[in-house]
Amino acid sequence: MRGLLISTLLLLSLPTLATETRVVVRARAKDGKFVGTSMGGARVVLRDAETGQVLASGLATGTTGDTQRLMKQPHARGTPLADEQAAKFEAVLELDEPRLVTVEVSAPEAQRQASVRASTQVWLLPGKHLQGDGLILELPGFVVDALAPQAHERLKLTGGKLTVPIRANVVMMCGCPTEPGGLWDSSKYELQAVVKLDGKPLTSVPLSYAGKTSTFAGELPVQQKGVYEVTVTAYDPVTGNTGVDRTSFLVE
Repeated sequence: MRGLLISTLLLLSLPTLATETRVVVRARAKDGKFVGTSMGGARVVLRDAETGQVLASGLATGTTGDTQRLMKQPHARGTPLADEQAAKFEAVLELDEPRLVTVEVSAPEAQRQASVRASTQVWLLPGKHLQGDGLILELPGFVVDALAPQAHERLKLTGGKLTVPIRANVVMMCGCPTEPGGLWDSSKYELQAVVKLDGKPLTSVPLSYAGKTSTFAGELPVQQKGVYEVTVTAYDPVTGNTGVDRTSFLVE
């Protein structure tokens, strides 16, 4: 009896062995596909929800996934959304007890002006892997990139009149293209440039398809000198996706 008691106490005093636990995290654009290498990847951080300790971090990389599976086919419960090449971040944690983990995703890395962050929390259990599709966090919005006028461009007002072209690139957060009648149908979007002159509201310019995939343009008539601020906005009234980029130019 005494020997059994000693053995039991020794077992209780031994440290709990950590168990390898695999976690897959993916970022998916709202109304789109996975955010992957083509957009610079998605930044993923796993933190202990109680202490804030970073348990793992890195980029979700890979392809945007299968268009048919993600955007066209009906999705039945239990059917995987991701194929083998679809972008993901995989971490291997050593857990000795259940941990509440905060998972943060920010993307796209290659278009920081459009980057947004999403987060959630999940209990991770030692040895109970979160694989397959893993944990998918949705990122709403558009990536808007103002192409013209160039930042801090200086223009001359000749004869009291000047026409300034405004151009922007608009894609989904996954980099998926937009165009009239396309899978991501830009004819349903509201695209415009809101203009300020010397800090005061001046006008707005609607942007229309410029004949090149994901490119939209308009023209701003200018009759005054000063500093112009241009805010390009995109809005999908169906999904609620929005996107913004800004530029400025000077007229002398």
